[in-house]
Amino acid sequence: MGKSKINRSLILIFLGYTCVYLDKNIISLSVIPIAQDLGINAGQKGLILSAFFLGYTLFQIPFGFLGNRLGSRKIMTLAILLIGVLMICLGFGFSLIYLLMIRFAAGSFAHAGYPSAVSAFVTREVEPAKRGSVQSSMIASSGFAGIVGPLLVAPLLTLVGWKTTYFVYGVIVLVIGFLMIKGIPKTAGEPIVSANQSNISFFQVIKDRNVWIMVLAAFFINAAVYGMTGWIASYLVDEFNLTMNRMAMLSALIGFVMMISAMFAGSMIGRHFKDREKQVILIASALGGLVAFLLSKSHSLVLSMLFLALAVAAASIGFATLMSLPVKLFAEREVSTKYSIINAVGVSGGFFAPMIIGWLVNTSGSYGGAFSFIALVFVLAGLVSLAIQTKDSKQAIGELERQK
Repeated sequence: MGKSKINRSLILIFLGYTCVYLDKNIISLSVIPIAQDLGINAGQKGLILSAFFLGYTLFQIPFGFLGNRLGSRKIMTLAILLIGVLMICLGFGFSLIYLLMIRFAAGSFAHAGYPSAVSAFVTREVEPAKRGSVQSSMIASSGFAGIVGPLLVAPLLTLVGWKTTYFVYGVIVLVIGFLMIKGIPKTAGEPIVSANQSNISFFQVIKDRNVWIMVLAAFFINAAVYGMTGWIASYLVDEFNLTMNRMAMLSALIGFVMMISAMFAGSMIGRHFKDREKQVILIASALGGLVAFLLSKSHSLVLSMLFLALAVAAASIGFATLMSLPVKLFAEREVSTKYSIINAVGVSGGFFAPMIIGWLVNTSGSYGGAFSFIALVFVLAGLVSLAIQTKDSKQAIGELERQK
């Protein structure tokens, strides 16, 4: 596939990833008017946020194996089309149970296959030296969605309500899905495992020590990321009585910080911190833990925004660096499956964290305990990541064993 076609495909995949993160971001904003309309409390808001991640966790691994068989192009385009359909379905929301079912379905069947399919596409179509930076750029779409989402969603929520907002965005996502079908060549992202080949076995995957270390690191860092991003909007409205539009502007600022941080991680680490990724994750996590703790003590909007921006920047750098490692450390045939397992179990941190935060807020009536919890999981993510074996450390271990 020519360079121009690869670049076009990557732009479309980035837009698809933006839709993925936009769906996650919209719910954190829309859950505020949804709660008002349906009489939902903080604990139930946490359940709505967590239902998505339960489905996401359960179906990541099956979609990783399926991606090897069907090819990343089919999985990615199907995912975006399903996200659009389910956003429209959510616009018909009439009860807590219905919303839980739709969000669970979105995590299970729409979102679950996209991240591992993107990593497989990058591994197959992008030259090795550029894979890490390209993967980090894809993850930076979370920040791009964090800018676009609040600025465009909040006015719609105010003008037409959350139901119509979901109808509008569902149609936009469907359009992007059809553009991906047309714009990504059918020869790109072909199956890694053909019909007469055996897929990498689950037992082969779980024997890899790096997989389980990265699972734990991803669990803790996802708990920090989605614990914060899922509750930022509610925190700003509840703690400082902000209007929806002002809150949206501040949330967009946080999204901008997230995007720049993830892109910084991709470009700077590839140039200056190659093979020192786990040290970068440790420093980012320590910084995130510190500012999250300071945030738990803050009662000033200015200081809270500063601490939130620093915490989100640290989380973005840590997460982008961690999730760029699979395309560097694992063989082409293994990437989709191993990435899906890391993402599947790791993202369950996004299932537990919103519920725990909802419970802490309900119990204490404030967000202090919630941000102390986020500080703790930040630190744990950094400590666990130190055990990841990079190629250099594997070679060193092998050399020591040969000397013995």
